[in-house]
Amino acid sequence: MLNLYNSYTNSLREVELSKDEVKIYLCGPTVQSSPHIGHGRSSVVFDFFIRYLKYLDCNVQFVRNITDIDDKIIIKSAQQNIEFQELAKKVAAEFKDAYDSLNCLTPDIEPKATEYIDEILNYIKKILDKDMGYVSESGVYFDTAAFSDYLKLSGRKLDEVISGTRVDILDDKKAPEDFALWKFAKEGEPYWESVWGKGRPGWHIECSAMINAILGKDIDFHCGGNDLIFPHHENELAQSKAAYPDNEFVKHWLHNGMINLSGKKMSKSEGNIKILKDYIDQYGGDVLRFYFLRAQYRSPQEFSEELLIESKTTYKKISDFVIDSKPQPKNDELLSLFEECMNDDLNTPKLIGEIFTQMNNATNLENGMLDDIKATVKYIFEILGFTFKKNVTKKVSIEDTEKFFNQYEIIFDSVEQAMSEFLKIREKHRVEKNYQIADEMRTNVLEIGIKIEDGNKDGWSWNNN
Repeated sequence: MLNLYNSYTNSLREVELSKDEVKIYLCGPTVQSSPHIGHGRSSVVFDFFIRYLKYLDCNVQFVRNITDIDDKIIIKSAQQNIEFQELAKKVAAEFKDAYDSLNCLTPDIEPKATEYIDEILNYIKKILDKDMGYVSESGVYFDTAAFSDYLKLSGRKLDEVISGTRVDILDDKKAPEDFALWKFAKEGEPYWESVWGKGRPGWHIECSAMINAILGKDIDFHCGGNDLIFPHHENELAQSKAAYPDNEFVKHWLHNGMINLSGKKMSKSEGNIKILKDYIDQYGGDVLRFYFLRAQYRSPQEFSEELLIESKTTYKKISDFVIDSKPQPKNDELLSLFEECMNDDLNTPKLIGEIFTQMNNATNLENGMLDDIKATVKYIFEILGFTFKKNVTKKVSIEDTEKFFNQYEIIFDSVEQAMSEFLKIREKHRVEKNYQIADEMRTNVLEIGIKIEDGNKDGWSWNNN
């Protein structure tokens, strides 16, 4: 039987599945900036999970949202002097490209917050009708004091929340921990009409409203990174139970661990974000998937170039082992090991160990038995979404190289000369804190096979890859 860790109960429990219908909601991106390695991990580990449920013959309904209106999107679009819709559309396309490159399954429905404004407004009205919220000068807020189980998901104490940095402190709220359901628009900000005033949804309300509209009042699995437990999922749970107190809302809360860099959590505030596309371009989707497979999904995962190189080497051993095989479930022992590991809270590191044990032992087997092992290993990896595509080296012509540098008004003479000028332009943007432009330059130069390595002890450097 499938055993999974439930973040709400803080325990490993056997999951009762109705194969006729399994409803899954995965918190998708706020499309303000390019996807990073952390986004890649969350999308891939839950892709493993959904694919395994399909292997178990479950009829999965998979929904992943897109937050396309948000304070950060408004601020970033204003900085770039474009409409918020343009920024959201551009970044959403980057996420789609990344998901496709990682061979993640496409959701059955991928709703955008701006497409569900009516449903959001109706949901807020239901909360207010139950006296679980209130209208103030700056917006409509959820009254956390009216919900007795507030903070049960995150396990936090109220004084921790009040002193935390993630709670907006506004004078017109009843309590600091109360959160916005509807934010009244300031001058020049985008807005939608409501009976309470012109505004836009708070961050949390969109998920509750879209789950209710698409999947119904109760779902089986709610997934996301563990950085979303508070405040996002905590507030989502509170408002959903407030609106429908007789419903469970979510049976199982699943959260993946964060990406660490030298032991420190990767975050925008730390300035140590690793752009996902850079590593997909360099290593390919299968290697990135294998890197994520190597860690238990709930644990923090250390990230470094060395670990990606190691993942590439290890994955190549598997790829070489199965390359000429047709994927088939030929070896019952290996299939049983696969199910045993996945049923143990998606224990993918143990699965890799078991597969390599079988591969190493297979060298002494007769050809027929060896072929069965190869076919089954390939079958298992294809269940988990690996494609075994061979990397194709792209040849870049001198004309293409010259055309690229001309975009930056650099006259091309040699790669060394052009890159020297290119890096000076990029460094100027970084000094002026135009980090978005600097990041785009680093990503764009990959088109001509050049990788910029930021932050090493030798300063800026580049390698033709």
